[in-house]
Amino acid sequence: MNSSLNYLKPLFRAALVLGMLASCEKEDLEDDRLKIQVVGTNVLADQNQQSLYFFAGDVTGESTCNGRCAEIWPPLLGEVYDLKLGAGLSKSDFATITREDGQKQLTYKGWPLYYFSPEGDGVLEAPAETLGDGRNGVFHVAKPDYTVLVGRQSVAEGEDPVVYLTDDRGVSLYHTTGDEEGISNCKGGCATVWPPFKAVENPVIPSSLKASDFTVVTREDDLGPQLAYQGSPLYFFSNDNKVRGSVLGQGGGPAKNFFVAATGN
Repeated sequence: MNSSLNYLKPLFRAALVLGMLASCEKEDLEDDRLKIQVVGTNVLADQNQQSLYFFAGDVTGESTCNGRCAEIWPPLLGEVYDLKLGAGLSKSDFATITREDGQKQLTYKGWPLYYFSPEGDGVLEAPAETLGDGRNGVFHVAKPDYTVLVGRQSVAEGEDPVVYLTDDRGVSLYHTTGDEEGISNCKGGCATVWPPFKAVENPVIPSSLKASDFTVVTREDDLGPQLAYQGSPLYFFSNDNKVRGSVLGQGGGPAKNFFVAATGN
């Protein structure tokens, strides 16, 4: 009996060593996977603390940064299934799109993600730097807790692109000339078609915008408080159906006086 056990001991040891090696190899493979985490001032970054960015021109969810743009703003390439996440992030907020060159680019809350290469030579800014934040009013560091963001596109046929406010997922925000400064006159049925954009305490906004331009409007109904930009209360348009980049409400309303909330950037 003892001789049998002595014979098996080397086999047990070999199996144990092989198991440990397999476990280490698995951990090494997992460590090589792309990781997105929140660092510094609540900025999304990869495992090397390279900051990530959103582009307002991608408001529809497709990447419009190609050619020379993509040299300065290299896309974050990868697949969601192979992605590791830091604390507080949810995989349901990430997705993958196919770029015009066929490469797979990761998105967060529908916004394609980019790095920043100041010279467009493939050399990224230093880890933890955010030198690209606010560039031209359309590139901003990616954050998980934005209250509003900005989109950039033409909102009427034949017109130049405009920069305007959206929610954190690219859904268009509107204002109306029918309101007074700090007062919403859109009530009842109007507020059903144009749901007020609710205010939050200490809204998180892109760096190209001024915090002082955002105020809170007290409504007479239970649909508030409502966020206002430069004194104008902000609204969604129900027929946009929460589709990012949709601007069906432009020039809408009985008096045709609802418009995207342009920032002037």
